[in-house]
Amino acid sequence: MINSSGQSTCPIRTKPMQEPGKATDQSPAIPADERSQEGSREGIYCVFDFLHLADAIDLKLLASALRPLVGADFEFQRDQFVECMVARWDWSEVIISQPLENALPEYECGGELTENNAAVSITLAVKRATEESGNVGHWQQNYAFSIATTVAATFGTEVLHSKSWDIDLAKTTFWNRRYRKEPATLQPEQPVVFASGWKRTALVTTIESLRPKYDGPLDFMHVVHPRLIVDKRRPFPLMRGLTADIVATIQPMCTVLGPIEVPIGSRMLRGELVSIPYAPQEMFEGLSDARDSLLGVLDYAEHRQANFVSLGALIPSITKQGRLLKQARPSMAITTGHGFTALTIAQMVEDIENEIGADGVVAVMGAAGSTGRAALRCMFKRKPLRRVLAVELPQQVSKIPDIPGWNPAVHRLTTLKKEIKEAAIVVCVTNALGGILEADDFGMNTVILDDAQPENVDQSLLAIRPDLRVVKCLTRIPGLYCPFEMGLFTAANRDNEVNFTCLAEIILSAAERHPQSCVVGDPTDEQLDYLERAAERHGVSPAEFFSFPSLGAIDLPPRDQGSRKAARSSLWRISW
Repeated sequence: MINSSGQSTCPIRTKPMQEPGKATDQSPAIPADERSQEGSREGIYCVFDFLHLADAIDLKLLASALRPLVGADFEFQRDQFVECMVARWDWSEVIISQPLENALPEYECGGELTENNAAVSITLAVKRATEESGNVGHWQQNYAFSIATTVAATFGTEVLHSKSWDIDLAKTTFWNRRYRKEPATLQPEQPVVFASGWKRTALVTTIESLRPKYDGPLDFMHVVHPRLIVDKRRPFPLMRGLTADIVATIQPMCTVLGPIEVPIGSRMLRGELVSIPYAPQEMFEGLSDARDSLLGVLDYAEHRQANFVSLGALIPSITKQGRLLKQARPSMAITTGHGFTALTIAQMVEDIENEIGADGVVAVMGAAGSTGRAALRCMFKRKPLRRVLAVELPQQVSKIPDIPGWNPAVHRLTTLKKEIKEAAIVVCVTNALGGILEADDFGMNTVILDDAQPENVDQSLLAIRPDLRVVKCLTRIPGLYCPFEMGLFTAANRDNEVNFTCLAEIILSAAERHPQSCVVGDPTDEQLDYLERAAERHGVSPAEFFSFPSLGAIDLPPRDQGSRKAARSSLWRISW
């Protein structure tokens, strides 16, 4: 413990504070058989305690002050996320770290020290929990007190003991205990214990405002993936003080990003937004691991009794448009979202033409893919004589003439990206891993409808080509509550009812209690018709023209005469 002068009277602890298997009145011992076998193996992290410092104190000075309390010397480490001093002994680690990235503005709390904005973090980790380690929770609680009071007394800084994580038991203890140089006179708050996930499969975000509070059966679950590797840490600002190697060992198959709620008449549809831990490049490089992670998500969905599961972004591409997951869970209602996405693309193309004119060519990039084929079917049905240029890779282009409604008199296919320069509207539905189109690929005043995730068109192009307009394929869902921001808006221009079309499809299917409308593979005509009618019943519609987050809603000026003349060039008259 710590006496009034700030001196430690607590010996170095390399063994439990009590005899193995014996409990105290304050904290019962955890039977070893309640923990997963994986969590009982040496080298697997099972318990963390998180301390946070208000001031940026030199790491070596902190290590020197804490050396009497740890069982080994500190060693310096650095990666792209943190600089840290680490002491490892027996089954324990103490990690003193300084995050190299600033806290995101959305996590700042008006100057108050939080787990999200600390200048320095101290993490106490236990790498296994067996009978030998005894009552880990009680030992950690006392050890966190010793570390916190030593730092506060030695350096005169505020220290926050925020949370304890028990990963094996999927349990979080919220302490919110603050330590300063002068002893506190107020009685500390009673700790609050809540579920932080499920087994070692699912882990809930540590952002309190995003943590789902409803624990009953779910109507649906929407599955996504991070766009960038750094986005994996975004749901866990608590992990700002951990190295990438440590985060990788505790990253679950499924991260719960937040709740989703939608009022449907007198009902409240309840869902969760979850993510696998693989960015686009990682998914394709580690295909087997990514697919295994999705099976873990389905296990969690079954645990939450979710009636429907939808696959967002590139996840349909790595599951053969959902077929692999449907084979693994034949009784589960799974959808790719491609049905309602195709309907929305067809409607938005018409909305764009109503603004800029309908006499130009519409090019579709990725026309032979699942979304591309479905979008073309919907476009052909709504406007059979519209001039369409279908763009695809050489090995895929032969599939396009088989699309119902294809008419070679007005529809043309190509493998040459350069030909989209003649199009007034370019629709992007590829599964490319990033931007594939450059500034000089487009004609003057082109409107790009980009449904690809990640985007096929980077915002930097607009600095070179201010005449271009990029529109996202989004939908408006009345009453939608989805607090996790998926990279669509800034805090200043956020529209809470606007989100991705794949999310809208699962909401429609859940609202209608109609698993037959869930799309795996290519959507059928019956599914498209049903989703279109369901959207009308529930007021779900294409959103206004939203561009990149920093731009928000945009206007589409009418095309000038020069652009219209180029769209009717002799090249196209001969080609068509």
